[in-house]
Amino acid sequence: MKIYKEKQFLVFDFEDGKTVKYDFATKKSIGKSGKYVKGLNSQLRDLSIDQLCEYCVDKQYGKFLKYVQRREGNIYNIGTILNRVPYYSKYEQIYSAGIEDIVDTSNFSYTINDIPKALIRLCREHEIKLSNNFLTWYKENPDAHLLGYNLKYISLTDNDLYRIFTTYISRRKPETYCYEYMSYFNILLKEYGYTAKGLLNYLDYCKTFEAIDDINFLMKEIYDYASMMKKISPKFDKYPRHFLTTHKIACRNYNRLKEQFIEEDFRKRIDIEMEKTFGEYCFIYPKSTQDIKDEAVSQNNCVASYIKRVIDGQCHIMFLRKKECPEKSLVTIEVRNGKIVQALQKFNNPLTTEQQEVVDKWNKWYANKTKDTESVG
Repeated sequence: MKIYKEKQFLVFDFEDGKTVKYDFATKKSIGKSGKYVKGLNSQLRDLSIDQLCEYCVDKQYGKFLKYVQRREGNIYNIGTILNRVPYYSKYEQIYSAGIEDIVDTSNFSYTINDIPKALIRLCREHEIKLSNNFLTWYKENPDAHLLGYNLKYISLTDNDLYRIFTTYISRRKPETYCYEYMSYFNILLKEYGYTAKGLLNYLDYCKTFEAIDDINFLMKEIYDYASMMKKISPKFDKYPRHFLTTHKIACRNYNRLKEQFIEEDFRKRIDIEMEKTFGEYCFIYPKSTQDIKDEAVSQNNCVASYIKRVIDGQCHIMFLRKKECPEKSLVTIEVRNGKIVQALQKFNNPLTTEQQEVVDKWNKWYANKTKDTESVG
């Protein structure tokens, strides 16, 4: 049997010379007799979905039909699959361009016009499966991706390269609870000073001479090494000859200095612009992690566990104190997205009416302050 597209029809040519057609425009079927029939099932009762895809003269179209079946939840009724095909027209264009496959858990965001021609050629030559993330990361650094598939390696394969470019970390955006996916490869280039050629050749070296076959593991370990070493010194060796040994030494040195790094990261988060005085009350931003630990002891609460959240940009911790006694703990405050979301006294007791009024004043003041800053910007 031969199956092929002819204008708006999908044509099924049988070995006995008879033909069945499905009209995508009207969603009607023409049977072996040449007349319209109610459905395809009786005409194609011995044909499976796998065979439908296999017998397509245009193999890319067969892959497209397989994609539709996957998106529709593995439906095995040919008539149902063909009824759904028009809803996937943008994907038909992508597959017809020679894309091997589309990997997406929900919905591929791009059309054929959004995919750079250089990437389409790359996908054809190396049978790359596209995904939202892969295309996004490619657009961030197209030269590096193109270079990656053109270098000569001792051990790296096309599959290794695909994993190098797609191994990712989920990182929270500053001041929000939204997360974004970032490829380790692009992060190492943008934030840690690696070069595409140098990093790719180094990955090849590690796989060849240190017998590290798990590329996903290797990407994570190099990122971990770089993030530790940059805090120790920005002049760190990006391509150490004995990576696994060097990584162990880096871990040991980092752990010795960990408290120091935490303090430095916390200081970067201090925002004295959030401090304000209302009458006899003042809002104070702690100047060290020790201030927060002291607050936890004084107030008998768990605010010390919020230190990492502050460093990671998830929130701010502030203290509400009496202006005449700024060193004495009174109210512990959590600020998220520019608003006080928690304010509690000792033992997590609720605020007094007077304290709540002051908190409301701060929220109103800071909202106006932020609005004014944004309008000036």
